[in-house]
Amino acid sequence: MENVQVHLDGLGRMYQRLDEKISEKGGLGNLFGLHMKLRESLETISTGELDALLNEIHRSREALNRLQDEVIELRFLKEVFMSAASRTNSANQKANSSASASSLGA
Repeated sequence: MENVQVHLDGLGRMYQRLDEKISEKGGLGNLFGLHMKLRESLETISTGELDALLNEIHRSREALNRLQDEVIELRFLKEVFMSAASRTNSANQKANSSASASSLGA
């Protein structure tokens, strides 16, 4: 989880640096105007910066995919454990009911 957060923080910082170059206001809040601003200010953004942003996006995507796989696995394990616990509780209740019925009949 920390690995994903580190990647997302890095992506946010890269975007913020680019946005500050593009806009006097800067910040992460202007996602919708980013495309137009990028076109208007291509001269101030280097190809290396764009490549670095793409690489950071790619690493973030990979980290999120790994996190997604881990969450799916945890969810599956939880369902398995809950199902096993439910069957154990059901078997214990039946055993207790049988024991109670036998002691009453004796």
